[in-house]
Parts: sequence; structure tokens; C-alpha cells
Amino acid sequence: MRQSIKLTNRFGMSQMEAIERGKVNRLRLKQLVKNISLVKEGDRYPHLYFFSPPGLGKTYTVLNYLKDSKIRYIQVSGNVSMFAFGIQLAVINYLNPERENIVIFVDDCDEILKNEPNCNTMKNVLDGSKVFTYEKSLTSQFNNLSAIQQAAITHFQEEGKMGFSVPTDNLIFVFTSNFKLPVDDEVQLAREKGLAKSVLLSHRNAIRSRCRVADFDIGWAEQWGWIADVVLNTSCLAPYQLTSMETQIILDFLWYNWEFLTERSIRLVEKMANTMKEYPENFKLLWEIDYLKN
Repeated sequence: MRQSIKLTNRFGMSQMEAIERGKVNRLRLKQLVKNISLVKEGDRYPHLYFFSPPGLGKTYTVLNYLKDSKIRYIQVSGNVSMFAFGIQLAVINYLNPERENIVIFVDDCDEILKNEPNCNTMKNVLDGSKVFTYEKSLTSQFNNLSAIQQAAITHFQEEGKMGFSVPTDNLIFVFTSNFKLPVDDEVQLAREKGLAKSVLLSHRNAIRSRCRVADFDIGWAEQWGWIADVVLNTSCLAPYQLTSMETQIILDFLWYNWEFLTERSIRLVEKMANTMKEYPENFKLLWEIDYLKN
């Protein structure tokens, strides 16, 4: 079985330095989330896009703020087809005849930004015409929809045209994602090298230009520090009633085995705490079996 690496200073910094950076990054996320607001006259960039490695609690932080702020919001999935995404928007605005402003929280947007046509659709949703447009025949899909979905689609259909169009000018989109939208230099480099992906990168870069983007593009030490700050300064492990020593054992295991872990997340810490309580005699062995790469 692999042994823990016994180093006091890893990834170019100490544990205390990593925790401090994690604390700063978590605070920055909380501050940026407070920028979520409803449509304001003259605000050209109301939409927000949060990127970070997975497992750090982006979704939890956004949802917590939205619930506490009393802002009217609806959470939708972005990991669905554009047809399914459009139906979600159609139902939302069909049930909102007064066109009140609503925050649309999109958790995981891999699919809706998967290719060039999807990105083009989303560009029009966020800016310009501010309309979601689906221009394909609905014949084969219509009978599979629920009654409310059928009513919403019918409401947003235009006579003589296929598909449907949903106005989105009353919607503010907040995205959380595990992939980073490309910056200008990445697009330029791809073009210079003649890479096939340069066109898709350009479209995704156009999504970046239409949002206020918060990139938490952090290294391993800062990821560990972020998780450690959550563990030490929130009640996430309260149900397990760990001692300070037990908590430190968990954090040390992550620190010394970080590059060998099968997952790196707050959820992993909770699972480790559960194992520690259920198997106090051999929890470390079980951690190695369950959470380290073979």
C-alpha cells in the first residue's frame, strides 16, 4: 500500500499558507456572488459565470446566497440538449405572464456550450436579440412533452415557422462550471496554429465577453487550502463530531496524498469522516483502498 509522503512544505508553500489562500479565494467567491441581482436599466453585463475546479462548493455558495437574498430565482440544468434547455425557459416565462425579472441559475453548462450552434444560440439568449430560438420541427417530440410544456411551446410558436422562440430579456443567467471559458490569447494562438478547435474556442470566448466572469483557476495547494478552510471554519463536519486531532488527520491525509487521490472535494472529506467514525481501528487503510489511485 502506498505510504503518505512525509513533507512539511509541498507545492511550494506550507499548509498555513495554503489555508490562507483558500480563505481569500472563498471570500472572493462570496463577495462576487453578492453581485447577482435582477435586471437593472442600463446594466449591459448582468450575467455571471463562475469557474473553478470541481468539488469546492460553487453551487452551494450560489444557492445559499439566492435563498437568503429573497431574489426570485429558478435553478435549471445546463447539462441537457438545447431543445430541453429551451423548454425549461419556455415553461418559466409561460408561467410568468407579467414578465417579471428572474435569475436563472444554470448549474453545469457543459452541454449547452458543447458546440458552435449551441454557443450561437446562447449568445442570442444573453445579448443582442435576447431570445432563445429553436428552429427545428417539433413533430416527433411534441407528444412526449407534458401538458404544461406543450402549452408553453404552443404559446411561443410563431405562425408559419418551425420551432419556438422565447424572449429572455427579463432573465439574468448565473452559470457555475468546471470548465474555463477561453481568453482572447487562447483563441488567437489556436488560430495562428490553424487548429480545428479555434472556431469553437472563439464562440466560447464570445460567451465570456457577454458575462462577468470569475475564474478560480487555482493550483493544488490552493484547492487543498480552500477545502481546509471549509472544514475548519464551517459546520460541514459537525454531524461527525470529530475532535481537532481527527480533523487534522483528515487534512494531513489529503495534503500528503493529494496527487494520488481519486477525487478532490468537500464531499470526499465528509466521506472520510464517516469512515473514520464507522471504522476507528483501520480507517486509514480504508481511505487508501477507497480514495487513492491503484
